[in-house]
Amino acid sequence: MKKPLRERSPLVYVLVGLIPYSKPNLLLAYKPSLFFRELEKASRYKQAALKGAYWRAQQQGLIKQKNNLVKLTEKGRRKIAPFVATELKGNVNLMVIFDIPEDRIDTRRTFRQVLKEWNFKQVQKSVWVTGKDLRDGVVEVVNEMGISDHVQVYESVRHYPK
Repeated sequence: MKKPLRERSPLVYVLVGLIPYSKPNLLLAYKPSLFFRELEKASRYKQAALKGAYWRAQQQGLIKQKNNLVKLTEKGRRKIAPFVATELKGNVNLMVIFDIPEDRIDTRRTFRQVLKEWNFKQVQKSVWVTGKDLRDGVVEVVNEMGISDHVQVYESVRHYPK
């Protein structure tokens, strides 16, 4: 089982720096050496670690480079979703409930792994919650996996216990 990314890992810094039109993204496009220098200042990692994370991101298909322009792939956007998602306001949680049939056990396992990577907490076997607004990402994954008939997504408020 793959470990979920730590919030402050070098890979997260590199991937978040590739969000289109952000300052780090523009630096990477026009002055790559400044990109890694700025990331080094913002993080506790040396440039060598950040460049290694950048190389790993390319190898894992999280980013792609075309005509000196580096972009996040869908896989890369999905990987950093929990780090860029906003918190839901108030005492609201996003709740995902699913009942994926036994004959699709691999799909169920993969879906659970995505929820774990996105820092959802398991309430019951097939009930997961998070305080982050990951609605669009969940819907996208559900549609991509072809399990929309088996998954429900709710916004919920916890009344007891607080």
